[in-house]
Amino acid sequence: MMQEELASVVLAYLPGFDSADNTQLLQALRAMVANFATKATTLAGYGILDAYTKPEVDEIAARKANNAISLGGYGILDAYTKDEINQFLAMKAAVASSLEGYGILDAYTKSQVEAFLATKQDKNTASFGTAASWIRDGSTGAIEQFGVFGMNSGPNEQTITFPVAFPTACRSVVLTNMEDAAAEGNVVRIRRWDKSSVTIINAGGNTYTDYTWIAKGN
Repeated sequence: MMQEELASVVLAYLPGFDSADNTQLLQALRAMVANFATKATTLAGYGILDAYTKPEVDEIAARKANNAISLGGYGILDAYTKDEINQFLAMKAAVASSLEGYGILDAYTKSQVEAFLATKQDKNTASFGTAASWIRDGSTGAIEQFGVFGMNSGPNEQTITFPVAFPTACRSVVLTNMEDAAAEGNVVRIRRWDKSSVTIINAGGNTYTDYTWIAKGN
């Protein structure tokens, strides 16, 4: 049995038996050992092809950033650091709702302006024309309007539109005859008025006459 096993080892590495050669087993053992890898110091020495060598790893790592705790550590130059941003923000005003909150000292507040205006009256306004004019008191809102018109002889009615409508009401209207002598038989009176106009009526007479009118209201 042992001889058959030894013969199997010889035939596994030699082409056949040689009765004159007493080193056949030794040759077979040497051939068997030659198939085993010798101790190596490289991946290639062991036939390993799917791994990086140390130089290859060093080269790849050289292209990567080292672990850092700052922008400069990563070579980043186009960004502000935390300290730079804090310094920048320190120069800015916090969100506020008043002039004082922003440190503005050369302007009046809303309350100050309103208190100042409360001591002043609105500006008086006026408009003057050939046929009619008006004046408005900015403090009281009183409006005075006045003008001239001609009244034909005989019974007739004429409505005069005020230059501006009274916002609240017309309070009074006064008529004045502009002739040097009293008109013959003319009976002129105010028939009605509202905020926008006054209606004048001549009940009779035979003379054309010019009149002035004054309307007051607010």
